[in-house]
Amino acid sequence: MRRDAPGLVVLPSRLAGVEGVRVTGDTRLWSGVSTRYGVTVVYEGAFDFWYRGCVWTQAAGVLKLKEPGEVHRDLRVHAPVTAQSMTLEAPVVEGAARELGLRSPPHLPALSGGIGRAEALALHAAWRDPGSDALTLQCLLAGMLAALLGASDSASPEPVPRARRAALRARDLLHASVVEGVSLDALAVASGVGRFHLLRTFRQELGLTPHAYLTHLRVSRARELLARGVPAARAALEVGLYDQSQLHRHFVRIVGTSPGAYARAVRGTSTSPKKGAQRVPHPRR
Repeated sequence: MRRDAPGLVVLPSRLAGVEGVRVTGDTRLWSGVSTRYGVTVVYEGAFDFWYRGCVWTQAAGVLKLKEPGEVHRDLRVHAPVTAQSMTLEAPVVEGAARELGLRSPPHLPALSGGIGRAEALALHAAWRDPGSDALTLQCLLAGMLAALLGASDSASPEPVPRARRAALRARDLLHASVVEGVSLDALAVASGVGRFHLLRTFRQELGLTPHAYLTHLRVSRARELLARGVPAARAALEVGLYDQSQLHRHFVRIVGTSPGAYARAVRGTSTSPKKGAQRVPHPRR
């Protein structure tokens, strides 16, 4: 890892199904598969990233939003980034959509500079404040989700092009086959297109090859196991990798640190910058 790579502060867990992280002065370029919904507030800096087949510019004051199963790939950092991200398990967001009488699963835009911004800023500020009680956080979270989901539901969904439908069917099969793996032929059958067409379409629509996408899913699941105290050797096998050395190689490349260092940090056994927070070299999320 580069010497100027800053650590990422993992904020204390305050609500079930919600996690928060903060990074300061980040200049790295990262790519990753989202496994949760996410709301990121950028306080300083700017960067370009690829998402949903387009290049976007993220600047201070604009929300970066993400959905499960999609790829974000950083392309260029214009100025060092200070940002705070909140990731939400799918049932948290989908449950809010149902309570609001909206369609589920909900769809979020890639960026938002207006609707939901004030609510997200308030929630992110309260998340960092150790004096915020559970009721405050719950109310602010509900307000943010109501604003973001209401805005996303107001627009009629566009029809999904045939190429994207094929890529999404293959993506769904990859999610269902993390441990045992899947062949390219099986992905092609599930998607309804030929193998070579699928490879081209998948990368165009999702930003990674099917093999790279599956590797990201496996590393993401390994992170969850490591955080629960599962040893790296066992975690490697449980996510479908050959052995611990293979997990180590992919983990360092994707997460930016070793499985052991990650596990110590998220479980609070490494030196922390302040009480209740841990520094983890990790992609901006």
